[in-house]
Amino acid sequence: MIFFTFLGALSLSVLAFELLSTFQSAFSIFGGNRLMNMQTTNTPTRRSTWDALLIAILPGRFDPDQAKDITDVISLLRRAGYPYDSPGEFYAAAIRDFTIFLSVGGLLAGALAALNMVMVAPLIALIFVVLGLRRPYVRLKTLAKKRAESLRNNMLIGLSVLSALLSSGVGVQEALRRASAVGGPFCNLLGLLVARMEVDDFTKAIETTRAHLPDPADVEANLFLRDIYDFFANNRPVLSSVQGLQESVHRTVVEMTEARAALVRQRAGLFGVMAVLGLVLAIIAPFMGAGLM
Repeated sequence: MIFFTFLGALSLSVLAFELLSTFQSAFSIFGGNRLMNMQTTNTPTRRSTWDALLIAILPGRFDPDQAKDITDVISLLRRAGYPYDSPGEFYAAAIRDFTIFLSVGGLLAGALAALNMVMVAPLIALIFVVLGLRRPYVRLKTLAKKRAESLRNNMLIGLSVLSALLSSGVGVQEALRRASAVGGPFCNLLGLLVARMEVDDFTKAIETTRAHLPDPADVEANLFLRDIYDFFANNRPVLSSVQGLQESVHRTVVEMTEARAALVRQRAGLFGVMAVLGLVLAIIAPFMGAGLM
């Protein structure tokens, strides 16, 4: 019990330390003059004592230079559209998430231990520790999934613009550049492809673009990149392929929309049935109570 009380007190002190550090950073930003802000901006960010302690204890989890999953993190950052500017920023966010979960779990464990629920306290603390370690990766995977859904809808627009440009006699590379100006996940990938082709050969540029797909198993996106490769490698016409992909993506978008509409109708029907049952119970409940009396 003494151990869990100590854990709760330690978590409370860590939480207080993080709050004070946050307030200190905020006051230093708003209270300093412009020159001090510029000097602070040019100065590398210093790690707190708590950050250094976590990196020393779990370097394979929080240190970008020693992390075991750095390759997976870089891949997830590409697929999610770079919500963090660098892996170091991701691991800094992971430390913040873990600190919050550890503080909450430690406080709950200490409170349970104070209430003589010593058997439950370790389980609660362990659950929050695991959640704190997994949350940053779950967030990245969720962002990658949402980006994959957005890419599918944007792909239909991008292919339509690309098909119109190619039909009017615009060159493939110029058509890709103009279509990228539309914006969106897929059109941004077209811009990345054009930009990489200006500095690398087309094979490496296509592989780089493929590495940034939010869903590596996306059939239509991989077919599109293969058609672009066939055009530059084998001089294969790309207009017919783009038009075929446009029809395929249109069918996929329609099917996905119908599936979501069917799910909404199913849930609405279920909620309607529950509402009717609740209304019936509300009507007959007074008579049932009167009968029992």
